[in-house]
Amino acid sequence: MLVNQAPNLSERGKDMFRSGGLREVLPPRPFTHGVPETRNFPLPLWERLERQVLKEVGTQALLQSDPQGNATLRRAIADYVNLERGARATADRVLVLTSSQQAMTLCANMLLDPGDRIFIEDPAYYGARKAFDAAGLDSVPVKVDRQGVMVEPILDDPHGAKAVSLTPSHQFPTGATLALDRRLALIEWAARHQAWIIEDDYDSEFHYSGKPTACVQGLDPHDRTIYIGTFTKSLFPGLRIGYAVLPPQLVKPMTVARTLLDGHTASIAQLTLARFMEGGHFGAHIRTMRGIYAQRLDTLAGLVRKHLSDFVEPHVPIGGLQMPCVLTGEISERAAIDAARRVGVDLLGLSGLYAAGDGEPGFLMGFAAYTPMELEGAVRKLVSAFQALRTPV
Repeated sequence: MLVNQAPNLSERGKDMFRSGGLREVLPPRPFTHGVPETRNFPLPLWERLERQVLKEVGTQALLQSDPQGNATLRRAIADYVNLERGARATADRVLVLTSSQQAMTLCANMLLDPGDRIFIEDPAYYGARKAFDAAGLDSVPVKVDRQGVMVEPILDDPHGAKAVSLTPSHQFPTGATLALDRRLALIEWAARHQAWIIEDDYDSEFHYSGKPTACVQGLDPHDRTIYIGTFTKSLFPGLRIGYAVLPPQLVKPMTVARTLLDGHTASIAQLTLARFMEGGHFGAHIRTMRGIYAQRLDTLAGLVRKHLSDFVEPHVPIGGLQMPCVLTGEISERAAIDAARRVGVDLLGLSGLYAAGDGEPGFLMGFAAYTPMELEGAVRKLVSAFQALRTPV
């Protein structure tokens, strides 16, 4: 057993070890989810900006940075989320981190005690669930429908939950957008019970139809919402920069707690990113990639409908980097995923993202990092793999 491989761990350590951590496929291959296209990234421009930083700042760029994050970058982040996401942010409320996962870990450990109840979406992002489990929290699943998380179980809860974790822009993995009336109801619930809303806005930049809804943090006049964002999806995973927009009273304690985890975020990367954003390059890159990803989503949806209609039904999202598909034939989810892996294709099963592991069988298909030709080649591999499962031996 896994735990027997590490007999000297604490009980919480054993739980963390047993969880398996958050391991990603390196390098990604179709249809790994949540991966942006990096081959189109303007690397020469990034290199030029980095050289400018080093020329102007010199050896100061080699030193550790403010644990809250570089002030110029914090200002650029605040300006961006205010303009694009309708947030209420100022530079002094932004905490620069290495990832959204680190932000959720901080929230779990700083805002709640072991045993405290936290509502989580069902299905939910596995990284959030594991962060809360590792902190010893009592994660209470709440079903998601086409309008996002269902708020009635939260509003009627008699047990005094301390927080709710949300992916309101593009619910992971269903792609649903949380309705405005539900957002407002949760804001009032949090204010009334002095609870927290942890808002993970992990890929809100990529919205392909309709008008994006303002983030929950921007609608919250009571300062009970922690807004979490990342550049992992919008730029490139190797950047390792995320951030949180915090209520004023949490800035100092969260910053102090952050110093106990990893101290600070790399200075050169922060300074280069700040210049990239201030020069308008970030916005231009997002607009370019939004168009590319929309085309790739359309391509993948068409391929699935044409070639895989005997096996799955695609649920085409209005945004994000992956498309959920529900199995409609006699092939089981486990068999489909194993067959795909044997032909070099990665799929993330849907049922395991539900609290009881009993959700609709299906899988996620990431599309953003793959060209139309790569998408078509991978779909054809799936066709062959799935047909082989139906063929009597």
